[in-house]
Amino acid sequence: MLVQEGAQTAERDVAAMTYAEFIQLGPLLDLQYQIPGAPDSLFFVVAHQVTELWFRAILHELDLAKYAIDADDLREARYRLTRVVRGEDVLVLHLRAVETISASNFALIRRHLGTSSAFESVQFREIEFVSGRKDRRFLDSSKLTEVERTRLQARFDQPSLVEALAALLDRRGRPDLREVMAGRSDPDLSALIDALLEHDLGVARWRAGHAQMAERIIGYRPGTGGSTGVEYLQGTTGKRFFPDLWEIRTAL
Repeated sequence: MLVQEGAQTAERDVAAMTYAEFIQLGPLLDLQYQIPGAPDSLFFVVAHQVTELWFRAILHELDLAKYAIDADDLREARYRLTRVVRGEDVLVLHLRAVETISASNFALIRRHLGTSSAFESVQFREIEFVSGRKDRRFLDSSKLTEVERTRLQARFDQPSLVEALAALLDRRGRPDLREVMAGRSDPDLSALIDALLEHDLGVARWRAGHAQMAERIIGYRPGTGGSTGVEYLQGTTGKRFFPDLWEIRTAL
């Protein structure tokens, strides 16, 4: 009886919930701030918080895609990967808004950043790890909190999409991927591979756009996090999660 009463109370609470309560608008809007004397600082903070929220959504969908591949539900995996790619499209367009910050106004913000940098985004590293590009050096960063290090270590230890695909191919008897990717043998698997490559390209587009945005705002100055800035970002644009699939695509 107590359980039923509790459930009924929860249903009433949800029914009475407003839009602002449902999306936690009050706490969300309390997370922004403006640096005195830096008129673009609020925009800068909002833009980076929005990016991290999209990273969170993308990670959620990547996890669901991986679970679906493990369960041989390729249609569900493609559904989730399509949403991932659409989120990456939004992030690429989002960069166009960020680059409206003038170089002089960013200089005012930069004075308050210290050594902090978007280079430290743990969620982006998680996206890389879950997709299949795992670099152990990021686990040794002194900038990580223990919570972040634990989370990133867990991603490092878990099977990635690359490994999930390999296991799927094993379960299907190691099909000829040239035949599959040419659309001649397994339409569902071919469509899944296309979705994985679209995800790969989505991140590549974001990397390239990020490098161009940084070039537009700071030129070739070093990054605040100690990296070489634009030079480092430009060096990441050729990274891919599924190089073997790209080689096969090239050979078709």
